[in-house]
Amino acid sequence: MTELERRAVLAMWSFQGVGAVGLSSLETLVPKAEWFRLPLRELVALADLKSDAREIVLACGSLEAQLASVEATMKDTDQRVCFAGDREYPSRLVGVRGGPPLLFYSGPGAIVQPRARVAIVGTRHPAPDWAGWTVGFARACVEQGLVVASGAAEGIDTAAHRGALMARGVTWAFVASGLDEIDAAPLKIVTPLLKAGGTVFSEYPPGVRAKEGLFVQRNRLISGSADVVVVVRGKEDSGARHTAEAARKQQRPLLAVPGNPLELGSEVCRTLLRSGARPCFDVGDVLSAAGLVEMAAAPEQVEEKGPVSDESRAVFEALPRGIFDMELAVAAVPEKSSGAVAAALMELELASWVVTRSGRRYEKRE
Repeated sequence: MTELERRAVLAMWSFQGVGAVGLSSLETLVPKAEWFRLPLRELVALADLKSDAREIVLACGSLEAQLASVEATMKDTDQRVCFAGDREYPSRLVGVRGGPPLLFYSGPGAIVQPRARVAIVGTRHPAPDWAGWTVGFARACVEQGLVVASGAAEGIDTAAHRGALMARGVTWAFVASGLDEIDAAPLKIVTPLLKAGGTVFSEYPPGVRAKEGLFVQRNRLISGSADVVVVVRGKEDSGARHTAEAARKQQRPLLAVPGNPLELGSEVCRTLLRSGARPCFDVGDVLSAAGLVEMAAAPEQVEEKGPVSDESRAVFEALPRGIFDMELAVAAVPEKSSGAVAAALMELELASWVVTRSGRRYEKRE
């Protein structure tokens, strides 16, 4: 696309409700380079739009005004846009049915050329040991040169991102809102992810708040950006199931982690394994599904402590010696809220001041 065409697509896409269908219908009737020359009422009459989307478009004075507005918001909120085929746009998404023509992103984008990309997804409420397992599994994936993609949700998604960050690897988060409207829960991992050089992607323009239907729609991007998709835990109706269904439609190798059949949260993995998903026990299974050979493990090194904020340093000083859980951590710092202690622990963990133990427990590095 020419620069003029890219700007025209960005302007139309940034209207909430236009989406791929509306954009495609307009493209078949009017060359993109001509969009700025037509009044919005004529563009709306040609595009296949729902009534609420028509009202949103017509409420704007002109396509040029919409473009100026979205570009100003992007600048103010430190986000950029990449189009299918750009080096910042995940290459595996190019050509995927239903893939967006552009993505908004913060961070460097998909400029790293990895051995492969693995999507790790699962429930927001895993048993403690499964969160710890996912952290270690994501670390192992990064150590084998893989990019870890997930959805920045609490639980398994956050554990996958954390594991990648702890191994100083590359991780991508796909969110179900505009990048300027990320909710508090995903923001807990998005903030350190961006600080560590990761990337957050969204197909949704600025101003879009997350809602139920957008999570399902977003999940096809997580699977579509990956070479292999791994489901760790989840109930039958969980978002992980939707990601798995998208992976099958996109012909991505689908793996599921076996577990205790009596354990709550193992339902979706049992169903996927029965229907042909490959079992995943460790990173070797991911590499096999991607057609790669396992690299020799690098010599284990003691990671140096990174910089932390004064607030997190104060929490670290108050934490007890030995292994402790969140309850003990909160009790050790009574002047702070449990949310503030949890945020400090995440910062300390990513900076190697604290190490994670099984069962959502921690230990200080003196």
